[in-house]
Amino acid sequence: MTTTNKNIEQIIENNMMEYSAYILLDRALPDLRDGLKPVHRRILYSMYLQKAFKFTKSANVAGQVMKLHPHGSSYGSMVGMVQKDRHIIPMLEGKGNFGQYTSRDLMPAADRYSEVKLSEISIDMMQNFDKNVVDFIDNYDGTMKMPEVLPVKFPSILAYSNSGIGVGFSSSIPSFNLKELTEAIVKYIETGEKTVLVPDFATGGLIVKEDNVFRQLNEEGRGTVKIRGKAEIVKNEIHITEIPYSTTRQAIIEKIVELNKAGKLKEVTDVKDLTGLKGMLITITARRNTDMNVLLEKLYKFTPLQSTFSANMNMLVDDLPKVLGVWQTIDKWLEWRTTCIKRGLSHDIETMTRKLHLLQGLEKVLLDIDEAIEIIRRSSRDQIERNLQKHFGIDFEQAKEVANMKLRNINREYIIKKIEDIDKFEKTIENYKMIVKSQDKINQIIIKGLNETKEKYGKERRTKIAELTEVKPVRLVEEVPNYAVTIYLTKEGYCYKFKGNQEPNLKPGDEVLKVFETENKAEILIFGSDRVCHKVELKDIDETRANALGTYLPNMIRDKNITIVSYSILDSTHKFIIAAYSNNRIAKINLEAFQGNRTILKNSYCLKQDLLDMITLEDDVSLNLLTDKSKLTVDTKNFNLTNGRNATGVYASPSRKLKKIEVA
Repeated sequence: MTTTNKNIEQIIENNMMEYSAYILLDRALPDLRDGLKPVHRRILYSMYLQKAFKFTKSANVAGQVMKLHPHGSSYGSMVGMVQKDRHIIPMLEGKGNFGQYTSRDLMPAADRYSEVKLSEISIDMMQNFDKNVVDFIDNYDGTMKMPEVLPVKFPSILAYSNSGIGVGFSSSIPSFNLKELTEAIVKYIETGEKTVLVPDFATGGLIVKEDNVFRQLNEEGRGTVKIRGKAEIVKNEIHITEIPYSTTRQAIIEKIVELNKAGKLKEVTDVKDLTGLKGMLITITARRNTDMNVLLEKLYKFTPLQSTFSANMNMLVDDLPKVLGVWQTIDKWLEWRTTCIKRGLSHDIETMTRKLHLLQGLEKVLLDIDEAIEIIRRSSRDQIERNLQKHFGIDFEQAKEVANMKLRNINREYIIKKIEDIDKFEKTIENYKMIVKSQDKINQIIIKGLNETKEKYGKERRTKIAELTEVKPVRLVEEVPNYAVTIYLTKEGYCYKFKGNQEPNLKPGDEVLKVFETENKAEILIFGSDRVCHKVELKDIDETRANALGTYLPNMIRDKNITIVSYSILDSTHKFIIAAYSNNRIAKINLEAFQGNRTILKNSYCLKQDLLDMITLEDDVSLNLLTDKSKLTVDTKNFNLTNGRNATGVYASPSRKLKKIEVA
């Protein structure tokens, strides 16, 4: 017995690399070309071999798949291919209980109780195997051949949601609406224009419109989309009929119950799952006099009724994992589809050329049928082809075709009828050769396949695109303590909040722009140089500790690039603001114009001039207008109160340059 010394680190590294590559290629990631993982491809092809066009026992199918798939039972994957709430167009049709994708508890029946068959779209995905359009490879033990990929006529990688986890890699690909997808690709082929495609999920619901996320998904293959359940308010009940793709009914209900028991959703008195044969229905009953819109917003914010789908479009491209955007995927798929079409046409050209060659031999025999019969009759068995070749000037294959003809067919009528196809074959071969050389003609074939797919299987979008208005953040606990506070608002965007009289600890170079004596339930209005006003609730700001920096407001409004020009306050005492502009105009604006649920207000002051200064007042007062030459005193009673945030105001001093305003 001999022993060999090897580096254990190298052994582990090599074995791990082999294992990782195997998992990625053979289990975890879908292939860009047909959008399938190996297990799904093997299920479909095995059923194709079984001619499973009618319902057959799932256990029988799972057993046959074992000939191609070495990783145990494929029934779990088969269940997912059947579920109508998992895929908009399921690849398999089922009879029996296959569970529900939207339910964590409703499990599928055992494979001995359920039945499956191929759906129409799956049958269409497995056409023209006999035309050499895709390569065939050995199964795991070399006893059978199976297709490397299926010759699909549409990019199924984008039509079906797919997720997988490998060693060091993961994939999460959303589904897109097949009708929209095929229309967008046809438009792209014809005009070169790329449409921004938005995911569409089998569970329906609402996808929040976020153009930057959609663009990122289309360009980079990554992005997180927000999905809301579809809800309807009926008196003191909320009826949920569709939920986000990434959650279940039980997860939503359990979260509501948990929050209710914790006293954070006290307005909810009952929640029921009434899902049945008529469809999904979750009812949430609330106490009388509950603001149902606020309750619904709470459900969206604090339960899985609003969830996210984080896309990471990792797929196999040339046997390597790669993250591609939607349109990069389409470009790669079109390249592969072009290759498939060329391979199919080349196979047809080869087949027709062979038939044409044989017919041309028959055409020569037609000149002397009697002699052909005589040669066959008097020649020995192994000399028939050679004698026919010699007499008619044909090759061995042509002679063999004549020799193998039935005697009843060696007549003028039969042969003339056969050779009528010569002209048709010649024209078809020439046409196919032209198509192979012309990308435009191949594109027409691709378009035809896409249009046929759309007509047969295209459906309207299930997940509607919702453009939501930004509203105030809702809280689980609505009771907020109210007390007097003093706030200091600085040029650099810091807010110092004190209960008593304290001085803020400013950063070097920073300065206080506004000081307000107000209440904890007030809202701060932050005016930027872009004329956008951001609203921040004081109750969301912690009290400032002694000698500490205040709260940095740009972080709260998620806009670190804002240039703050002024502040105001919305509370129970302040009534209006006086705004001074760079064109010497002054506007008196009602603070009610800034109230409402929106946290971002565009065009919040005069559109044509820069904001010089702003004062927030409780009542009319005398104002000092500081100009470049003097000081004027005016009474705010003389200004008309307006409800328009971007009012232009009136001239304070037509001839003098206004610099600042202050209370006299």
